Amino acid sequence: MKNRAKSKSIFFFLAPASSHLRLLASLLCLLMILSLASKPAQPTYANRALPTDLSYNTETQWILPGLPDLSETSGYIPHNFSHGAAIFEIGSEIIHGFRPGKVYAEMYARDIAWGMETAQYYYPDEYLREPIEAYLRRQYTDSTISLDGDFGVVAGAGAIGGIITPQGRSNKQTITTDEETSLIHAAYLYYNLAYDTAWLQSQINGLPIIERLNRAADWVYRRRLDPDLQLLWRGHTTDWGDVKFEKGPGYTDYNPAQDHLTASIYDQALAYMALIELAKMNAAVGNTEQADGWQSKAEALKDQTNALLWQADKGFYLTHAHISPLEHPFDESSMVSIANALAVYAGLTDFEQSQAIFHSLEEARVKAGVNKPGLSLYPFYPNQWPNLFFDYLGMGHGNYQNGGVWDWWGGVQIKAEFTNGFAEQGQIHLLQVANDWQKHPGNIIEWHSSTDPRHEGSHYYSAAAGTMGSAIIEGFFGVELDGRGLTLQPRLGLNDGYIRVYQAATDRYAAYSYDWDQDVTRFDYGANAADPVTVKVLKLRSEQIRTVTIDGRPVEFEVETIGHDTYTVFSAPSGQHRIEIVKGQPLVQPAAVAVEAAPALPLTPEPTRPSIAPNLASPPAPTPIQDAVPAEPAFADEATAAAVSPAEPAESSPAAGSHPVSERTRQHRNAFFRFIGASLAILISLLLMVLVGLRRTLRKL
Repeated sequence: MKNRAKSKSIFFFLAPASSHLRLLASLLCLLMILSLASKPAQPTYANRALPTDLSYNTETQWILPGLPDLSETSGYIPHNFSHGAAIFEIGSEIIHGFRPGKVYAEMYARDIAWGMETAQYYYPDEYLREPIEAYLRRQYTDSTISLDGDFGVVAGAGAIGGIITPQGRSNKQTITTDEETSLIHAAYLYYNLAYDTAWLQSQINGLPIIERLNRAADWVYRRRLDPDLQLLWRGHTTDWGDVKFEKGPGYTDYNPAQDHLTASIYDQALAYMALIELAKMNAAVGNTEQADGWQSKAEALKDQTNALLWQADKGFYLTHAHISPLEHPFDESSMVSIANALAVYAGLTDFEQSQAIFHSLEEARVKAGVNKPGLSLYPFYPNQWPNLFFDYLGMGHGNYQNGGVWDWWGGVQIKAEFTNGFAEQGQIHLLQVANDWQKHPGNIIEWHSSTDPRHEGSHYYSAAAGTMGSAIIEGFFGVELDGRGLTLQPRLGLNDGYIRVYQAATDRYAAYSYDWDQDVTRFDYGANAADPVTVKVLKLRSEQIRTVTIDGRPVEFEVETIGHDTYTVFSAPSGQHRIEIVKGQPLVQPAAVAVEAAPALPLTPEPTRPSIAPNLASPPAPTPIQDAVPAEPAFADEATAAAVSPAEPAESSPAAGSHPVSERTRQHRNAFFRFIGASLAILISLLLMVLVGLRRTLRKL
């Protein structure tokens, strides 16, 4: 009895055993929590609105949970194409393609070309290829007469009639000089899908396609090059339109008895782009001499255009130079034409010119009171000179090509902003368009009057769906599937997003989910394109990238600066993978200065290029846009929407284990705490086991 009492007195603390066990268990759990807390923080992804399926699929769609207006455009684009999709059956010939809009019965070469930029993600091969072949099949000979007669002017061999009727007839708008160059651009877009040289060498009416394209460009230089200015000429339209100001009938054809000649910035820009593309196609099939010839002509045209049409004091190109003697009682040089955006898009400009042009276009938009980009011309041509300036009644000031607002050209401007280092402006303008489309959901209208809301163009306009779709897919989301493979270049900033695209002509797809976080941005993707996938992620100005991992493994990365934008650049494998971009503490950035772009990682090489290298220029110090009224800042950590990007310090790409000193110190400290926590947890567990064993022994006594 005494022994038992003594035992109880010795182990009295075991009397309320359950209470002590609970206390010890709680202490053990606390130590385990502390041990886990000392581990590096694991990223959490709060946005459950993003789909997780990144597997092969034949759909094209995008989702932006934080930008609902822009998210809804995912359905608008294919809906508009469905209204323009057409099949012309002419005897045994079948042409799949697109009419420009509801009110148009024909296929137009320029609309086909711009529509293809996005139609490739919704329609099969025949809708892209057959219109090009149909135009080349109808390429003019020395005796070809257009459907409307062209005032008796025979265009000549090599010309392209830019209109095909449902009956298969050709018509040429001889007041313009963009039908041949538009078709060359369309052919390049098709070739560029997969670098299909076999198609370029296939024959139409006894000649290879590449030869017919060369003949089309030859026609432009033989028939439309002014010998004095060494620029391409057209009639007196606005900058890009197909309606002349002189008396009708025949507003779209050149009448040598009365019409005046001009050299427009639009024709020079489009021709420059087409000649560069034609040079690439010739190089691809081994026509080195012709490739170098077209490249030389392109560079000469670029130099001459900048020498004669660029207005450095105004910051934009002259709408056109007069070739025929003609004076206006108004200042034509003050008119800002939307073809300035095409000049940037085509590569005619250096960074300083691009910045000045975007400033001028934005200033014109604000002054005209227009709520989105795409203003064709401002100030407008007047209604009276000496009577109605444009004889065509639809060309009153603010309407159609004389000041109408075109999503077609707005899309060209926005994509040019995204791809030339002005992503913030591009996003602001894209949101303006998406907001405007909510007034007529699902219906992309050809043009709107900037002076009278009662006037507008055709509904369901395919060229606008093409350029705006491209601005979204290839500009904002940065998905490009071409002959090199796949490039993923998201410019989403703080916006979480999901996109998948499918290119039916090549049976390739790409999909990604982008989830931004201030510490770790997750970028999951899937693709069946060939390796490597080039990834370029737009970086916020305040971000410092510490590491990039693919499926948990660190990879080397570089920093590339384009204009105001900085990208984290690296290569990734095809298939389905997870990328995590780990960031450090935001740095205090220095004032904005010009920074030369770091070289990008090597890509799968394109076929041999012409020997003449393109002109390269480093961007000068940026100048913020004045008088602009931005919708909202593109990036939440920035105080203004001015297009100024601070220079980024050079960032090294650490290999696995080569972290900065502070990072290594933090890791060592965390490892020490984990060791201490784990050791204490083990000791307490052993103590708990001993106490439980003692308690059981005492019960037996």
